[in-house]
Amino acid sequence: MPKPRQSASRGAAEPGRVHLSRPRPPKAAMLREIRVAPERVAVMMERETKSLGKALARFRDQRPPLIFVAGRGTSNHAAIFAQYMFERYLGTPVSGAALSLFTLYPAPLNLKGALAIGISQSGESTDVVKALRSARRLGAYTVAVTNTPGSSLTEAAHHSLLLHCRKERAVAATKTYVTSLVGMVMIARALGADIGAEELAEMPEAIRAALSCEDAVREVAPYYRYATAAICLARAFNYCTARETALKLQETCYLGATGMSAADFLHGPIAMLSETTPLITFAADGPTYPFMLGLVRRLRRQNADILTFSNREEITRLSTMGIHCPVRVHEGLSAIPFATLGQLLACHVALTRGLNPDAPRRLRKVTRTL
Repeated sequence: MPKPRQSASRGAAEPGRVHLSRPRPPKAAMLREIRVAPERVAVMMERETKSLGKALARFRDQRPPLIFVAGRGTSNHAAIFAQYMFERYLGTPVSGAALSLFTLYPAPLNLKGALAIGISQSGESTDVVKALRSARRLGAYTVAVTNTPGSSLTEAAHHSLLLHCRKERAVAATKTYVTSLVGMVMIARALGADIGAEELAEMPEAIRAALSCEDAVREVAPYYRYATAAICLARAFNYCTARETALKLQETCYLGATGMSAADFLHGPIAMLSETTPLITFAADGPTYPFMLGLVRRLRRQNADILTFSNREEITRLSTMGIHCPVRVHEGLSAIPFATLGQLLACHVALTRGLNPDAPRRLRKVTRTL
């Protein structure tokens, strides 16, 4: 387990070893739910793979011309992952639902023959439900991805992919987000994506590898105790990880975090970076790794304060602080274990700030928007 180097939220510092006293293990429900994700993923795959394959068999000979994905908040980040997954492995264009066009400005869309996917952990996100109902009426085959059987979303869909996560007590979605990501991979495989069954079967173990980094994440967390802002960066398949980690820091730590593409960051937002604004980067081994490595090198020369999560050690050594996560999955699947790393960071930062990550202020578990 790597030791974090000195850093974040205090401004840049020279790399060096840190030794923090280890607190008693916290009892936050959010932590418990993060830790059970591997077993919930295994249960979902065991119980849902066969029925999903039957439901999507209609597309086996001819893939849908379009895949339409609807989600809000965390579920929207799963939809972003779905876009990369389906376009990369199926060659099928993906449209993220502009939900206001179903609730405020009804627009007649041509969805005949399309596959429409609605993602909502509760199954009661009003605009997602309405979008899926409309997509079905407009000619799409519809799939609900939800943790709640018998919900409004399942009633709107032709087929439901259930997450089997049991009740999620913390307001911030953790195990349901990870299983939603795996659900997108399962849908891609059912549509004919070249992703081996053994690769999917390794997902619980990959998540456990991320969980093995929890002690290192706990050591990092105090450096963000007084941070007021942070920037989360990644590319491609982990773009959703940057967005989702920023959301988790916002809702559990009340931290002004922004998640964005590392490529977009160079097109303007880099100007807002200062020595006291910590960067959190996710760099998976694969085609995006050289770009992320070059970016970290450049920003460290400019005294940026960088925490990097990666399954490559080189970039973690170059960062102000680095956590090497020993996951051996190809880049297309890396967002699944990396999501767990972002969740652990947000939860431990909240705890070190004296906050209750299970019950953020002004938030409820089910959010209904139109």
